[in-house]
Amino acid sequence: MSAAEDSVQHRLLSDEADLVFKALADHTRRRILVRLSQSPDDAGAVARDLGLSRQAVAKQLRILESGGIVSSTTRSSRRVHSVSPSQIREVSDLLGIVAHGWDRRLRGIKAQAERAGEDP
Repeated sequence: MSAAEDSVQHRLLSDEADLVFKALADHTRRRILVRLSQSPDDAGAVARDLGLSRQAVAKQLRILESGGIVSSTTRSSRRVHSVSPSQIREVSDLLGIVAHGWDRRLRGIKAQAERAGEDP
């Protein structure tokens, strides 16, 4: 495992990573995340677009923010939420490491099976 992979794995297997995966574990939060990936917006606009109450969206946004997946800024009197690409990349990197490990194992199994098939 490379140093970069080790670093990503260490960060995402830490206690703080539990907040990230908790945030991603809920269907409504994932819907909100998809909506915000299209366009940063305030809770009211997201609620209207998704057919949810503003209060429900605000609650889910707090959970997404605690996981570092969403961040917010104040613009005029609006609190605008947007996806935090760095946290999404870290989750993607961890899953890539896991997938790479499985690919490596499967190649080994295939090679072993091919060698066994060649033996008389």
